[in-house]
Amino acid sequence: MTSTPRTEATGHPTGRPTAHPVRNEGGAPPTSPALRAGTAPPPAGPLRTLWRRTVPVRWLAPSTLLIAAVIVFPAVYMVGMSFVEINRIGLTDGFAGLENYRNLFAEDELPGVVGNTLLWVVVVVGLTVLLSLALAQFLAKDFFGRRLVRLALIVPWATSLVMTATVWRFIYEGGNGLLNRLLMDLRILDSPVDWYKDPDIAFYSLMAVGIVTSVPFTAYVLLSGLQTIPGELTEAAKIDGAGPWTTWRRVTLPMLRPSLTVALVLNMLHVFNAFALIWVIMGKTAGNHADTSVTFMYKIAFTGRLDTGEAAALGVLNVIAISILIAVLIRLLKGRESAASAGPRPGGEAAEALGRRARLASAAVARGVRPVTGPLAAGWRRVRHVGLPLAGLCVALFFLAPYVAMFLGSLKTDAELFQVPADYLPDEWAWSNYADVWDKIPLASYFRVSLIVALVSTAVVLLIAAPAAFILARTHFRGRGAFLGLVLVSQMFPAVALLIGLYREAVFTGGIHSYWFIIAVNCAFNIAFAIWILHTQFASIPLEIDEAAMLDGLGRFRIMVRMALPLAAPALITVTIFTFIQVWNEFVISLTVFNEPTENRVPLTVGVQQFVGLYETNYQYLFAASLMAIVPAVILFALIERYLVSGLTKGSTK
Repeated sequence: MTSTPRTEATGHPTGRPTAHPVRNEGGAPPTSPALRAGTAPPPAGPLRTLWRRTVPVRWLAPSTLLIAAVIVFPAVYMVGMSFVEINRIGLTDGFAGLENYRNLFAEDELPGVVGNTLLWVVVVVGLTVLLSLALAQFLAKDFFGRRLVRLALIVPWATSLVMTATVWRFIYEGGNGLLNRLLMDLRILDSPVDWYKDPDIAFYSLMAVGIVTSVPFTAYVLLSGLQTIPGELTEAAKIDGAGPWTTWRRVTLPMLRPSLTVALVLNMLHVFNAFALIWVIMGKTAGNHADTSVTFMYKIAFTGRLDTGEAAALGVLNVIAISILIAVLIRLLKGRESAASAGPRPGGEAAEALGRRARLASAAVARGVRPVTGPLAAGWRRVRHVGLPLAGLCVALFFLAPYVAMFLGSLKTDAELFQVPADYLPDEWAWSNYADVWDKIPLASYFRVSLIVALVSTAVVLLIAAPAAFILARTHFRGRGAFLGLVLVSQMFPAVALLIGLYREAVFTGGIHSYWFIIAVNCAFNIAFAIWILHTQFASIPLEIDEAAMLDGLGRFRIMVRMALPLAAPALITVTIFTFIQVWNEFVISLTVFNEPTENRVPLTVGVQQFVGLYETNYQYLFAASLMAIVPAVILFALIERYLVSGLTKGSTK
């Protein structure tokens, strides 16, 4: 069964007003058995009328309260903290005015941190987008092994940044690091380099890892955009003799601009708030030469000075910067939405408009283009069927290399791990490491805690998001736009941006080291994606199904449970797996408010990170534990990868 095109205003296939349930504020179907029988329904009492009119409020209340309590309140509370003097033990000593901001701007390290932040965002985001453009264009081609390349990109995307940062720290080690060994074998280096310990190059080493870990998601977003470009446009350019470069520049790039905007802004938000990658590799080293504003804020609040007032001031400035990015995103996407709403109607007019666009693109390309001919083009056509798979194999190996190093490291002994120069392969394949790790570190406890938090958080997200998404897709009511705006803002703000406010809220409510608090935080920061995915799926279900169910006497809740949810099974599976993996890989909030080894309340990501730098000889056990956590997440992620990017793109643009 396929969905019927509907307009946002009416819900009718032709755009004419109708009495579908989507128009009703509260509740009763416009056509009931009594009306069809020719008899009028009994008048509803005032309480029943009020109950029907408050359907949207009641169905949206849980998600609204969750977002307000875990995202809005900490943000407001953090602003208040920035004007209060807080001592080292967390007690308030009165109003401080702008003193926290003055102390922050008086920090000797602040100019360097601001410079690092700007450099981090500009370089990592810029190179990520450029490389992702090329990679997405490459993956859009049809060649043998393309599926393997796409699955290879899934690994760094699905893997926790804590695990990825751990293996990169190992690769970056000095004389016993694999990178130094490789570069010295290739005669590029004469002696080992301290990639993350040397202050002159440490930050650039971090940026390289930041780019590698950001490219997969960005490439998938752009690949999704490429797949929406009508084939008629590129075919028209080819007919007029345009080469690949000219076609891409004159046709593909302009059509790709909306997806490129989404990828660019989401990358800026992600990179600006990057914490785990920097902290795991550099967090325990002295100095601030590799700090951005986020890691510097964490150090002010939770290490050394314990000045949460000054940290809150820096957090407020970070939120202001994020808000500016969100405002730019909304402005750009509103322009896109306005252009789309002014476009042609479905049917023949759309086809005619598409033909006009193809002819215009063809003419624009043909004006300054000559056909690409000659020995170079002819030679490429002869080797293309071999060249593309080979290039794909190189791309796949590049992104899988760190995890291959992790696997090989998990099978080495202590002596082999720190042998100078490093060995590529183990001399003795120590498979026993996978059994010994359970005794070396409390791995079973780490897995248990992460599993409890991830399973409960996922269940709560589904229970709250499904009703909210269903009512948004099936009714139009006053305040609908405001709620969607709230969901959009909550999706844009990462947890680390509100870390100081969340920590103080946990202290205020007794949520430190409590399961309920970490579960609530994880639910709040994953609810937006779940609502958008399910809302899109529910909106595609024909309204006639609701009408038929109403005629059979089903209420709105039973329609959702019996009719809508089974039809939305693919979206439910996507939300379930994505939320589980996101919570499973969460790090910074757990590190701050849910990290109590004495009570065995340490998630897997935090537990693994705590051993980095303390027991270097345990790398093999840490890698074994990391792989056991990575493999299930990657498999689950691979099952839903085709649905994820479209959902993320829709959720960020509506």
